[in-house]
Amino acid sequence: MKKYFRMAALLALAAIALPTVAQQSKPLSYSNYLPPTHASNRYALEPLFKTVEQETKGSLKINLYPGGAMVGGKGTISAIRDGLVDGGFIVSLYHQNEIPLNTALSDLAFLVENPLVAMGAVNETVLLGCPECLQEYRKYKTIYMGTYATTPYLMMCKKPVQTLADLKGLKMRAAGTVYGRWASRLGGVPVNITNAEAYEAIERGQLDCMIGALSWLQTLSLWDLTRNVIDLPMGAYLGGALVAFNESSWKSVKESDRATFVKNLPGAMARLAVGYVKDDHDVEAQAKAKGVTIRKPDQALTNLLASYRQDEIRNAIEAAKKRGVRNPEVAVNAFVKNLSKWEAIVARTGNDPVKFEQALRDEIYSKVKF
Repeated sequence: MKKYFRMAALLALAAIALPTVAQQSKPLSYSNYLPPTHASNRYALEPLFKTVEQETKGSLKINLYPGGAMVGGKGTISAIRDGLVDGGFIVSLYHQNEIPLNTALSDLAFLVENPLVAMGAVNETVLLGCPECLQEYRKYKTIYMGTYATTPYLMMCKKPVQTLADLKGLKMRAAGTVYGRWASRLGGVPVNITNAEAYEAIERGQLDCMIGALSWLQTLSLWDLTRNVIDLPMGAYLGGALVAFNESSWKSVKESDRATFVKNLPGAMARLAVGYVKDDHDVEAQAKAKGVTIRKPDQALTNLLASYRQDEIRNAIEAAKKRGVRNPEVAVNAFVKNLSKWEAIVARTGNDPVKFEQALRDEIYSKVKF
């Protein structure tokens, strides 16, 4: 009997001393509807989650589910709210009524020329200068931690295009109000679908053109179908929330692990901004070999875009008010001011990811507690 009790005591001590699965936090699930090859996964989410798992010795593990494996782009915010996923990429243009003030910032797409500048400006605006923006996410039990901006959008079509007349009547993927208006102004037919759905839509004849980043030719395999590009920057996507977690899920993570995650977040954001620029350059270099022709626009198209840009601040404010936002001017003006600030910062950092990471940390993330 004494031998039995000694053995039981030893087993109990072993159970306390040895790490077990039960002692570790449950892995969190993270949804990104974009494919694994997309820059947001390759440069930001995958390496971020891997680094955090290593530095916490497996205490915080986040499983990434790309390509809409768990939920599509248009269902992400409700999936986070309902706890179907612990976190995910929330695209404002697919949730205009849910996060209307944040969408107003995305509606300033035509002000964006540099993704690093836009990333700094939008994150500083939302995290430090717009409590109403954060509250929109809180209504969906979501914690906003940061987002990004793409490189400037171009027009990519199946048929040869160069002039304003060439675009008349073409079906264009134009997500959200801002690009829907632009597609209509071009004489095209706007089609509001996610970029992840675009390849199949083009293949089926539901789309003739994509308005998007040049790197999508590769990351979304669009150069199989759209081999004609107009080299005219048409704004860029920004806003929404690339990094966002369900409140309860985030609070379930122990404090030291949360600190490790936040410490690594500016680096992930910087890699993504610089990586997007690199992808565009790489794809442009490969485009000719893939049968892609990049043409300069005609003067009529260039002039139209120049005049169109002048009204975008007013249009964004009016659209926000129609969605029920009170005083959207405050957030919009703050973003415009921050664009100027970050233009000066990026002039110093250039496309150096280490320097840009430090700028994000100093100007934004050192001042925020999640």
